[in-house]
Amino acid sequence: MPKINEPIQYTVGVEDLYICFQTDPGDTQTAPTYETDVYAQTNITDVTITPNITNFTKWASNKKIINITKNTNYTLAFNLAGLSRVVKDKMFGKNPIRGVSFSDSRPKEFPKFAIGLVFPLSDGQKLLRWYPNCSISPSEESFATQNDEMTINDVAYTITADPLLYNDVSEIELDTGREGADITEEQFIAQVVYDESQLDTLFGA
Repeated sequence: MPKINEPIQYTVGVEDLYICFQTDPGDTQTAPTYETDVYAQTNITDVTITPNITNFTKWASNKKIINITKNTNYTLAFNLAGLSRVVKDKMFGKNPIRGVSFSDSRPKEFPKFAIGLVFPLSDGQKLLRWYPNCSISPSEESFATQNDEMTINDVAYTITADPLLYNDVSEIELDTGREGADITEEQFIAQVVYDESQLDTLFGA
């Protein structure tokens, strides 16, 4: 058999964070809808993306005949330099009155939004992802006095990326270096991509 030596690619960092809020989460028959505004935040120190995986195996005749993997959702653990107050208020569902917001102990569901990420690759191409159905969890906060050596502490945020009710999609990925890739970074990140049918409607056949 002939040997095929393909060059490797690896990520060389992470670029801007993109957020677009849902106006309607949709359901099993109806696609979600999103605001026209996509917020770009240059604020990521690092992000850890953890799939929530369960495995099912079946043995018969002393052999493993079935090995099924299911990824329920993703956990996106961010360390951010900060967040725009507008974006932060929208993520936590705050509606300030005269600059004042109120939090209470009643059960609540935080607003849903899409997260977009851009990872530059070693060959000059980009790896881009949309997580179309995300929500944030309240995070621990700490504040400390400044001294002669000024520091700006990162803030940790945990975001859960669930599958959409409409099509069970939880992650959409574009690698601009893949064979046949004809969608640019700017086109892909200009709006939320959540379904295969959009590839023709948004970017042309």
